[in-house]
Amino acid sequence: MAATQAPAPFQVAKVRPPLVARGKISNQLARAGMLNIGVQVIAPDGGETNLHAHPGVDSAWMVLAGKAVFYTTGDAVVAELDRNDVITIPAGTPYWFKAGSDENLVILHMTVRNPDIKGTPRIDYAPPIEKPREIIPGAFFEG
Repeated sequence: MAATQAPAPFQVAKVRPPLVARGKISNQLARAGMLNIGVQVIAPDGGETNLHAHPGVDSAWMVLAGKAVFYTTGDAVVAELDRNDVITIPAGTPYWFKAGSDENLVILHMTVRNPDIKGTPRIDYAPPIEKPREIIPGAFFEG
C-alpha cells in the first residue's frame, strides 16, 4: 500500500508548496483532533508577519529550507533558525518572524489548540502586513 493510500482515520500529506518571489503563502497539510500541520513559504523581500499571539494555541515551527528570524515584543530577536531547527511558542506569547536569507523560507507549522479556551484565535499587536504575493510559476519546494 502506498503512503498516499492510508486508510481512515490516518492522513498522509506531502510538503511540496510553490515558491514565491514576493510575499508569503500558507498551505494546510493535515489535521487530527486538536493538531494542525501546515507549511508556509516566505519570500526574502517582505513576506514577514506582524507582532501577534495565539491564545489557547501552542505551536512549533521547523525550518525546512532557508533561514528564519523570530522576534518578540520590542522587536527583540528570539532565535535565528537554520534548516532543521525548531522553535516552540507557548500559547499567548507575542511573536513575529521573517526570512533571514536571500532564499525562500520554507517552514513547517504545527499547532495544538486547547479546546477549553474560547474566543479570539489571534491577537494582533501591530497592524497585519498585507503585501501581494507572487508565486514563481513551476517552482516548488523539493525537500
